[in-house]
Amino acid sequence: MHAILYNVAGEVVLLNNKHYYLKAKYIIVWDGQKHCQLENGYIEVKGNQIVDFHTKLPEGIPYEDLGNSAIVPGFINLHCHPSDVYGGRSYKEDGGNPNFYDSTMYDYALVSFGERAAKVEAKLNMAEILKSGCTTSLIFGGPESELEAQTADEMGARAYIGWGIRAGDAKEEISIWDSADGHSLSYSFDEKSGMDRLREAVSFAKNLEGIKHGRIKGLLAPTQTMTCTEEMLKQVRKAADKNGIGITIHGSEDFIEFETSIRQRGRTPVEVMHETGLLGQDLVIAHCCCITGHSQINMRGRDLQLLGNAGATVAHCPIVLAREGDTLESFERYTLAGVNMGIGTDTFPSDYIQEMRMAAIMGKVTGRSTFAASARDIFYAATVNGANALGRKDLGKIAPGCKADFSVIKLDSIEMSPVRDVVKNLIYSATRNSVTRVYVDGNCIVKDGRVDGINEAELAGELQEYAEKGWKGVKNKDRMNRTIDVISPLSCPKIKRSIKL
Repeated sequence: MHAILYNVAGEVVLLNNKHYYLKAKYIIVWDGQKHCQLENGYIEVKGNQIVDFHTKLPEGIPYEDLGNSAIVPGFINLHCHPSDVYGGRSYKEDGGNPNFYDSTMYDYALVSFGERAAKVEAKLNMAEILKSGCTTSLIFGGPESELEAQTADEMGARAYIGWGIRAGDAKEEISIWDSADGHSLSYSFDEKSGMDRLREAVSFAKNLEGIKHGRIKGLLAPTQTMTCTEEMLKQVRKAADKNGIGITIHGSEDFIEFETSIRQRGRTPVEVMHETGLLGQDLVIAHCCCITGHSQINMRGRDLQLLGNAGATVAHCPIVLAREGDTLESFERYTLAGVNMGIGTDTFPSDYIQEMRMAAIMGKVTGRSTFAASARDIFYAATVNGANALGRKDLGKIAPGCKADFSVIKLDSIEMSPVRDVVKNLIYSATRNSVTRVYVDGNCIVKDGRVDGINEAELAGELQEYAEKGWKGVKNKDRMNRTIDVISPLSCPKIKRSIKL
């Protein structure tokens, strides 16, 4: 008899040495070369691995029947910032500096809600990511890398955590760039401090390797091409190769970044990554939207060729780009060039299903074709492409020997019925509420759409209090002493008196 028990309610009780079977109407399985749709099948899980998938079981084998549901591989989120993700919500939308191509990166005061708020944000954001079917997240890291690693671990997620490397202070409280007038930028690099950050990053990653269950790992994370000197980027590559640690960076993220790189270095950000040796199969570049050949950059060049030749990964985060009027040009073009395309959530909402849908839609719009970014393309980006970016052959698919990381999608809902093609329904119709369970290492950490141990309403209320205090302090951080209401006017102004009817 297999090591599986049922409680009085008829639910599966997972044991430490677990071995169980789940049945679903559809399962997206891996046949050794591609994802395939299995109907009325079973998956077998033992410990933290998938043993196999089956079309039927021998008589007498106990299993849990999930009914009208689909089991899909766990999604891999290649870019997120849990501890400070909500600092721009209700603040930076519909805003930006026209002198900096509508960006809010350079002269918008950073809103810090405080140390306790970082813990609240990290929990809420990880819950949001998990509830949208992500089992693995690449957390970029920075001032709160240790907190983010601890939070992901406690919540049962699989995560790769970066340690911010920049030519400045560890807590990133002092910006490397500055704009005193709102139309020009100056940069201040402290390379010695940057080398200290690199040594810290290597130590951080090595310490995470000591965690026995292996779900939490470290990355080297140069914060941006324009917050590091070129020598720092060369040393990051040397440290990565020497220690076998992956790299992630924000690169070609912003049009003013591209322009400044040309003016200061005579090369595009992608060329800087190439010439410093940073480009490689172990590099995940967040955004990488602003490259030569883009319609908003009047410059021909070899950026896309360099990315493809290196086999680098781009973590495409379409929602945050679209919110500022920007987009990748185009998902299809990058793929055809040989770039490994993955998906990230970056800011808010951190709903991976929404992010996949936006990637498909914007891909079609920029490609001027319904065939330009298919549901299949996006699904692969969210699964096996993400796994390849992290050097993992055991993630992103349901196959023998892979980690038991998967999600259960309910199909008896308005948004999912009728179903013929599970992947198309997921990409074009599903919502985060379609995800009913999420398993990592064989453990069910999301059930009935709820993350175990997380009181969302309580945490959200706490975050509101910290945010209201933080918004009041924006004036003290703004170079021009502007209040948040001046920088970011309310869509509907506050009423100051009662109205007599």
